[in-house]
Amino acid sequence: MPRIIHPLAGMIALLTIAIFWFSTAISELFLSEATVVAVKTAIPWGLLMLVPALAAVGGSGFFLSHGQRQGLVGAKLKRMPFIAANGLLILIPAALFLASKARAGEFDATFYGVQAVELIAGAVNITLLGMGMRDGMKLTRWRRGNFLRPAASYRTSLVGKQEVACDTVAFRLEKPEGFSFAAGQAVYLTLPGQTDTDGKGRVRTFSIASTPHEPDLVIATRVTDSAFKRCLAGLPAGSQVGVEGPYGDLILDGDDRPAVFLAGGIGITPFRSMILDAAARVLLRDLALFYSNRSPDDAAFMSELEQLARDNPRFKLIATMTDDAGWEGEHGFIDRWMIERDVGNITRPVFYLAGPPAMVATMETMLIEAGVKPESIHAEMFAGY
Repeated sequence: MPRIIHPLAGMIALLTIAIFWFSTAISELFLSEATVVAVKTAIPWGLLMLVPALAAVGGSGFFLSHGQRQGLVGAKLKRMPFIAANGLLILIPAALFLASKARAGEFDATFYGVQAVELIAGAVNITLLGMGMRDGMKLTRWRRGNFLRPAASYRTSLVGKQEVACDTVAFRLEKPEGFSFAAGQAVYLTLPGQTDTDGKGRVRTFSIASTPHEPDLVIATRVTDSAFKRCLAGLPAGSQVGVEGPYGDLILDGDDRPAVFLAGGIGITPFRSMILDAAARVLLRDLALFYSNRSPDDAAFMSELEQLARDNPRFKLIATMTDDAGWEGEHGFIDRWMIERDVGNITRPVFYLAGPPAMVATMETMLIEAGVKPESIHAEMFAGY
């Protein structure tokens, strides 16, 4: 429910302040004094909608953060005190004062001075709420198609874990009864036994690295020093974990054009699922994976992917290393010329991107500048904390 309340309350708050602002500006500049009085005396009644909306935005936002204070979530939370203070200390007192002055017909210098302050404060809150909605859209893009569907939550257990690259561990979870997903989708993961916490929160998003037909769920992650990752890395087999989902639309579409995957680091996880699933279903579609890492030791599932490329003539693996001079394959970051050399016309395939935010943003820009249409680019970002 909070995931529905938060955006709806934010939209109501934004629209209410915008209506206040534009009706004030238009009536003051172009309409009669009687209209100004009507607008100013109506605004306090609108506060009955605005104040609860702002309270709902703040409360649901803190609930949904799950203790996270970094990234886009942290930026949204940092704005909320400014929005609340601006409303309580400036907008509400100014609206009540101006309504009183308007009813008395006192359109003096004080009235217009307070009116100017109110307009400035309103513009600030419109901007801050708009930035919050923008960041919220980025955060929920991967689950937007499931927005009104109730979340499916499961309690399952850890079957085992395996190091699949340097500081990278794959965790095998028992697939909950009734859980189904499409290759490339993701889940929220929580750890009921986690006692330590930090500003990075108590929940993480993980792409499912296994395929839909496998009996277990596999996720993989870089092991960092965050409280969540320390707890996850230390879990013994049989430990309870919480799974919610599946979410996301980073899945192979029905297009018959070649599919090209651009992965950086742990961004390989959804593509492992998609590529293995395509091989299992014997899809008659050409697939190419460009996989960038610092060195082969950092490349999760590399040997498995190399074997799959040998076994499947429709799958091509292009692994490139950025910091390993001894690597015999490609060197450097993925770029337009590397892609064109291996797949030909860069505007023909459908592209799937996953990896660190900076890498994904760079790849998107590169593809669009090369003439790839935005609708042929599907992307997910992995912060990695």
